[in-house]
Amino acid sequence: MAECGGKSQTRIPSAFFSASRKGNINFKICANCGANQVERGRGGRVSSQSESSEKANKEEEIRVCVSKACSKTGSPQTLQLLTGLAPPHVKVKSCNCLGRCGSGPNLVVLPAEIFVSHCTTAAHAAHLLAAQCGASDPANNLIALSLKEQGNKEFECRNAFRAEQLYSQAIELKPSGGQHFLYANRSAVRLAIGDNAGSLSDAKEASRITSNWHVPYTRQGDAYFALGEYAAAELAFSRALAIEPSLRRSKAFK
Repeated sequence: MAECGGKSQTRIPSAFFSASRKGNINFKICANCGANQVERGRGGRVSSQSESSEKANKEEEIRVCVSKACSKTGSPQTLQLLTGLAPPHVKVKSCNCLGRCGSGPNLVVLPAEIFVSHCTTAAHAAHLLAAQCGASDPANNLIALSLKEQGNKEFECRNAFRAEQLYSQAIELKPSGGQHFLYANRSAVRLAIGDNAGSLSDAKEASRITSNWHVPYTRQGDAYFALGEYAAAELAFSRALAIEPSLRRSKAFK
């Protein structure tokens, strides 16, 4: 199930490289408990819990290198994980080479200009988002992400009712990131099983969480159309087009 659409590669300005070296993060495993941790180098420090909560309302961006070297170390998977775990105020994009080849997957957190290396697992991604972007309770977020992925597989196998159960379980966990994906996915499932009103409700909730993503509006359009509310469906599709004009060229949208 497509969730985030195409991700255009973004070139990092050359002036960024010197600034990024002021604060570098590497991941390590705690010797006592085996948990994944983030470690800030070169005199920097990881944000405290109070600082992380303050960041929850600030627009932030994470750019993940998908150049050849980083791709070999799993950066496409890191990009997907961060997209699924990120709170709505954090935009996740792919980008060209950030330097430091051989220590990937590499990424940067903006506007803080924090360079991150070796972000290889879901736990790494969740703890990074908690430390730097205000995504609280990374363990809970990982459980919700796992349930969502299970739901995606069930829906792909045409087990719509089981998929709805899994998405609902994930939503009940109230993860700090990725809720808009969960509601949008459950909206599609509910439409497939004939729960048109439930589908519309979920689509509206997804658009409330993040208003600049086109998918919730296409879900609303589908639900309104199924309910026979054609004027409302047209308006919803128009909103989706305003956010993502390339939809006009897609066969599914036509």
